[in-house]
Amino acid sequence: MIGVDVGSGDRLALGVLTQYRMATTEQMHRVIAPEVRIEQTRRRLARLRAEGLVDRITLPQAGRTRVWFPTPYGMQLASEWPEMRGHRPSRTVSDPTAVRLKVGHALTVTETALAFLEDARRRGELCRPLDWLT
Repeated sequence: MIGVDVGSGDRLALGVLTQYRMATTEQMHRVIAPEVRIEQTRRRLARLRAEGLVDRITLPQAGRTRVWFPTPYGMQLASEWPEMRGHRPSRTVSDPTAVRLKVGHALTVTETALAFLEDARRRGELCRPLDWLT
């Protein structure tokens, strides 16, 4: 995993995409780093993509919104981490065609997870991004 700093949020970003299956750039930003500028999240995702850990599709009907998902390599790597043990990600989500066909439902599920996460943050309760199971 050349160039991926596990001390940073790269590990969390890959874990979130593996567990949530897919998310827009904005959703990823709200999950992993809402306190920083969104450009940092964009750079993080681009770096993970350059390493072959995640990929994206662009939704032309949604203002060219980018939807991110883990590659098979990214899912394999994340599944070896202790915090991801026992999680079995969907195999079809790593294929861009499957992502396009499932994007509506999957992004709605991600938005639901965000509602719980953001509410817990507002209340000062402990709810981490990987606490959500789809």
